[in-house]
Amino acid sequence: MTEPVQSISPIRQTAIISAIAVLLSFTLTGFFYLLFYGVDGRFWQAMTMAIVVPWGISIPLGLYMSKQRFKLIQLTNRLKDTQGKLRKANKALELRANFDGMTGLLNRDSFLSQLSKLRGDQDSNALLIVDVDHFKDINDNFGHPVGDQALNLLGKVFHKILRKNDIAGRIGGEEFGIFLPDTSALEGQIIGEMVRHEIESIIFEPCHNIRHVITAAMKNADAALFTAKRRGRNQVVLYEPGMRANSSLPGRERPRDLSLTMSDSNYR
Repeated sequence: MTEPVQSISPIRQTAIISAIAVLLSFTLTGFFYLLFYGVDGRFWQAMTMAIVVPWGISIPLGLYMSKQRFKLIQLTNRLKDTQGKLRKANKALELRANFDGMTGLLNRDSFLSQLSKLRGDQDSNALLIVDVDHFKDINDNFGHPVGDQALNLLGKVFHKILRKNDIAGRIGGEEFGIFLPDTSALEGQIIGEMVRHEIESIIFEPCHNIRHVITAAMKNADAALFTAKRRGRNQVVLYEPGMRANSSLPGRERPRDLSLTMSDSNYR
């Protein structure tokens, strides 16, 4: 396979250029000399000059130009490498700016920004907000690294269950938002049940051979959240007009339950 020109060293490039120049000079000089003067005593002298002069000019000039070109190619390659590293750095910064490093979901600002843009695009939308039940107990009993593992597992559940156009984000320490565009109340309720069941089925072992059931409350309004907790959790509650929030939620329920509440699908 022919070697790329940019990979040829400056010396080799100069030698090739000089050889071409000498060959052309020798051929043209010999042709025109024979054409006009024929073979005489000065023929070989002229042919010698046709070889020496091109070599004398092309070697230093070609070497200089080849070195400059070689440096330019190296500079271009370094620039390309720098641009590639810069694109990777920008992508990493963008990921850090828009996504939560723990779960891979959108962070709070990005989620709320996309929610603001998308919620008016369809006539029927649904919004869920997921709050992990007694997450402080997980951190206190097993340590924060184990709590981080639990959050990571929840993020994987959302990636697995949600549809392509759905968006999910971590909007608080253990609170997540799920926006379901173009989704009716019934469809949102079904998806909510799927998420609830998947969370309840997570295999989470903070200690060897000891499974802990991760529980969460899903809400899209404080009123629906209160209703879900008041009814005992582990259920889907669709927000209805007249529901009211209450800051004084019932006492600490058993940690192994799951509640889900969902807003009206015509979310604005």
